[in-house]
Amino acid sequence: MAEKRVVFDFDLSFTNGGGMQGQDFRLDMDGETISDQQLADYIVQDMQLLMVGKVAILNKYYIKEPHKRKPVNTSVGEGLIDLSHVIFDGLVTYRGLPAPIICDYLSREQSKANYEEGTTFQIGRINMVTNTGTYIDCPFHRFEDGKDLSEVDLEQFAELEAITINAENAIAIGKEYFIGKEIRNKTIIVFTGWAKHWNTPQYYEGHPYLTAEAAEYLKDCQVKLVGIDSHNIDNTSKKTRPVHTTLLGAGILIVEHLCNLDKLPESGYLFNAVPPKIKGAGTFPVRAYAQVKKI
Repeated sequence: MAEKRVVFDFDLSFTNGGGMQGQDFRLDMDGETISDQQLADYIVQDMQLLMVGKVAILNKYYIKEPHKRKPVNTSVGEGLIDLSHVIFDGLVTYRGLPAPIICDYLSREQSKANYEEGTTFQIGRINMVTNTGTYIDCPFHRFEDGKDLSEVDLEQFAELEAITINAENAIAIGKEYFIGKEIRNKTIIVFTGWAKHWNTPQYYEGHPYLTAEAAEYLKDCQVKLVGIDSHNIDNTSKKTRPVHTTLLGAGILIVEHLCNLDKLPESGYLFNAVPPKIKGAGTFPVRAYAQVKKI
């Protein structure tokens, strides 16, 4: 691909008054195009400007010219990796539990009567069990006197230093997968590859799980949270749930039904899975994601 540069003018204003203009700026770029937003962000960051308000990119066009510096749209800083499945009307997460019903409470057509012409709104309504999609388990899910979603500190859900354990193609994941790893006080994300079966009948049968011995080992290492891209962190072919019992009993949160774990590095990222602050609930869907430092 021939090296390309973007040529543009800009006009920006400061929130405390005044402004700045620039003409015929030329920057190296990857790919064929670059958005105005990317250029605006680059100008603000590269010039170390503060209190910037509106930034207008003007007269933008592209030329073929050898690069003179690092392309403006090369990946830098932190990136976010979405680790959650989409929740949609009729989705079955756990066989035997009802699927969510997602519909309008107030449709756009109905809202026309309440507002001036051309102004409409939609208000949705969702009826679902809390074990839907990618969700987090708190101690109250397993123990009557355990902390519910409203009682767990925010720090236990967000910006958790995490490592990835590769258990792809394994079924019974024992403590040998964690021995020799730097896991103490970390969040443990177990990659099994099972997410590829999501929303299919195979997802519920013969899925990977942690053994009771592995759960005890993780508890002894005082991990913060354990996540897995499988149907359940326990073996559902039996009626016992030793992993839930051990981890939640120790205040260690669990996230099930993750996805995209193959995109994670082995370490060096932060895990986030924040639910609403609900009293009397021990599980709820989350938008789980990883903050990965890009080089």
